[in-house]
Amino acid sequence: MTLSKREVKSIELVTNHCVIPVNQKMFIVRSQSNAKKSYEVTWQKKKWCCTCEDFAKRRKPCKHVHAVNYYMAIQNLAFEVKSHQKPYCPKCGSGDFVIKRGVRYNRSGPVQRYFCKACKMRFVSDTAFAGMRSKAATIVSALDLYFRGLSLRQVAEHIEFTHGISVTHSTVHNWIEKYVKLVDDYVNMLRINASSRWHMDDTLVRVSGRHMVLWGLLDSETRYLLALHISSKRGAEDAQVLIRDGLKRAKNKPAELVSDGLNSYSLAVEREFKSNPQAYNIIHVQGPLTASFNNKMERFHGTLKSRVKNMGALNNEETAKIFSKGFKIYYNFIKPHKALNKRSPAQAAGIALKKSSWLELIRSAGRRNQ
Repeated sequence: MTLSKREVKSIELVTNHCVIPVNQKMFIVRSQSNAKKSYEVTWQKKKWCCTCEDFAKRRKPCKHVHAVNYYMAIQNLAFEVKSHQKPYCPKCGSGDFVIKRGVRYNRSGPVQRYFCKACKMRFVSDTAFAGMRSKAATIVSALDLYFRGLSLRQVAEHIEFTHGISVTHSTVHNWIEKYVKLVDDYVNMLRINASSRWHMDDTLVRVSGRHMVLWGLLDSETRYLLALHISSKRGAEDAQVLIRDGLKRAKNKPAELVSDGLNSYSLAVEREFKSNPQAYNIIHVQGPLTASFNNKMERFHGTLKSRVKNMGALNNEETAKIFSKGFKIYYNFIKPHKALNKRSPAQAAGIALKKSSWLELIRSAGRRNQ
């Protein structure tokens, strides 16, 4: 599902510091168009209600309600980062012999140091954020806002307003590049029990003034995005790379592949599966009469292209690859889906017990590298 205009506007309200908490059940949201006007968002009968005309007319969440929900999500994220978690030694794995041992000060504030009495190891608790001048909450907020729809400059402005830290949009891009690669390496090790039907489709994205092909492979039941691949052409070799990447992510082979009528798909399926009929028995359901069968994949591409449209364009192929990897992580592990009862595809696929956050994914990836 793509972000609605109200949801995009709500992120701008939070970014521009328009949400003011009064208490746990009441918020004031200032109008962006009229500085003298504001709206009250209150908790009534187990839902948020607003005094604006849009809510009175539709009785559905307006941009002010969405802004309050997102504001609370950011506050919960900050609390999660700051909440105490028992540290474990990255060398010996012990937690019983770990004690606090001094504080290190950097530009963004104090960082707690620890000492393991068992193996004499000194360390900080968030090893995934070691060496970074900015706090974990700042970096995690930047990733979350970027993949929800804000530009790099809007993210940098939000960080300055909310965290009091002045960073450039280039710094935000460097954070995204570093942690997307870290988490991508981690989640690529996870394999899912996929359903018997997989969907394949491709779309065009604009990269540095020219069109490139973005290939996608989606599991039908869990909506888990098995693979994304970017290429300059729509050849069978690239379609085959997509299928092979998907096979690496799934524990089982598909019984059925659905695609449109592009000849590259039939050639790729022929080379990958049907060249060895004794090993695989794959049914390839191909267009042009498969539009209704492949709407799940097309819906994903609609979500992704909506996000790219907000960005304006991708600067180069490397940026496009980083963005596609990060968006795949966001789509699979963080974004809730109505069709999955507001669960993430990773939950539906059984590789996550709850909806993940960037913080949890970065910490998990960091522990794997210890």
